[in-house]
Amino acid sequence: AEVALVHPDPALVQETLGEVAAASARLSGLLADLLALARADAGRRPPAQTVDLVAAAREAATRVRGAGPVVVVSTPAPLAAHAAPAEVALVLDNLLANAKRHAATLVRVAVLPAGRWARLVVDDDGRGVPVGHRDRVFDRFYRVEPDRARLGEDATGGAGLGLALVAEVVCARGGQVSVGDAPEGGARFEVRWPVA
Repeated sequence: AEVALVHPDPALVQETLGEVAAASARLSGLLADLLALARADAGRRPPAQTVDLVAAAREAATRVRGAGPVVVVSTPAPLAAHAAPAEVALVLDNLLANAKRHAATLVRVAVLPAGRWARLVVDDDGRGVPVGHRDRVFDRFYRVEPDRARLGEDATGGAGLGLALVAEVVCARGGQVSVGDAPEGGARFEVRWPVA
């Protein structure tokens, strides 16, 4: 933006504004993630209630649809978790954005009952998470591929806060998170919340 102001070029105005808007959106997302982590560290959580995971998964899939890998949601039966709606949305948004970023063609989301747990499973057909990184992938600021470019149209990732946020909000509600191999060969992220 500073370069554009010093050297104005009417032919590049749209391109410059697009770059500024993209950078602003990325910084706004980073700030929101940092604030969410700070609230979690302070123990400030919204009250838990019954959250319809099936509806939440479908809404999240709608939010990430567009160009790129197809997102398919499968839910064999209604299922509700004991959590906060904003937390469920945050978990779904982060997991689906991560899966879309790394998938080749397909992201599968499943909401499944498992005894006293409500399971949310997100699979992709990308390269997966190497075994050596699985223990740290939920750590703050940890990135499997830290050398990738993070700005511009071919940006591949964020600051390493999304999965840390997922783990923080799920575990604070007595839930569990894990990462493994998807049947399609990519990554499988699984979240378990207590059933409502």
